[in-house]
Amino acid sequence: MDNNINRKCTLILPVRKDSAQLRRCLAAVEAGTTVPGIVIMDCTAEKGALDRIRKRFPAVRVFDMGMNPGRAHAVNTGIHITTTPYVCVLSPNILVGRHCIERMLSALEKSADLMSVQARIMSADDPDRISGAGWSLTAAAEPFVRGRGSKVSRYMKKAKILAPQIDAAMFSMEALETAGILDERFYSRLEDLDLGYRGCMAGFDNLYEPSAVCREMESVNSSDFYRQLEIGNMVYFRYKHGLSDPGRYLRSAIHRKDPGYEAALQRGAMLSFQAEMEMMERTELEMSVTKQTLPEEFCMEVKDEAVRRVFPLYLGERSGESPADIPDLLKMRLKMAAGTADRIRNLIC
Repeated sequence: MDNNINRKCTLILPVRKDSAQLRRCLAAVEAGTTVPGIVIMDCTAEKGALDRIRKRFPAVRVFDMGMNPGRAHAVNTGIHITTTPYVCVLSPNILVGRHCIERMLSALEKSADLMSVQARIMSADDPDRISGAGWSLTAAAEPFVRGRGSKVSRYMKKAKILAPQIDAAMFSMEALETAGILDERFYSRLEDLDLGYRGCMAGFDNLYEPSAVCREMESVNSSDFYRQLEIGNMVYFRYKHGLSDPGRYLRSAIHRKDPGYEAALQRGAMLSFQAEMEMMERTELEMSVTKQTLPEEFCMEVKDEAVRRVFPLYLGERSGESPADIPDLLKMRLKMAAGTADRIRNLIC
């Protein structure tokens, strides 16, 4: 298998447990027309949990994280140990088509202006429906996944998108050196939206490539915990990019009686406060900033002591702070206006 590995691309696969889905995911990648080097980020926190994977897929490299520090931290670690010019990120729940990796790589190689390429993710429940075609924002800064639930025929054309979903996307390492990597404060929700937004602000494009086809192996239903994470992360996202008041949108979008609603808003406010203080210490006070532990950065209660000993690799800064950023900010507002139109089409189709 080693002789068939494409030396231009590395696949990073964050894994929380061994499963039949993970084995199907790996088998599909290795059966593709382009086979990348594969690095599993072992977030199982259980010694030997992936021994069967090591035996069945000897060409796969397993990097033991020793814990589950969150998707962003795991992917960033993978990016740091990657030496290829392109890096692909998949969810273990994704089954790639035979040409999926090849077509994402081909699209990236053709344009130095691209930071990422997003695959067409098909629904596990209905083969005629899209599960995801990238992230977008409405003019009110409401995030949504393009195409979710729509007919395949409506998303058969290439298109520039605001951000890729790291469930099935490929990135240019050269572009990431400019735009940065995943902001780990987001913890498992919206970190890919933030990265795509920063890439656009840095002058790069993100492309939806419909010929790169993959599908979910089962439907993913967000738990209350992850919905609350997304609420708090969206508060931080809006603070970070100078968007409209988060509380106003969130209060209209989420029922007040949701037991985790107020806690999620408070977490978002704390994330924003931490980012503000860190930036002030670095710039205004010219202080070196000592990183906090992951739970402190996430504003979450974590019982695992191992997690407390790990420090974040990357924390993002605010965008659009300089007058020179005004043209890029206007460009982003136009993208968000187009996102509103796309959102309306999604709702009525």
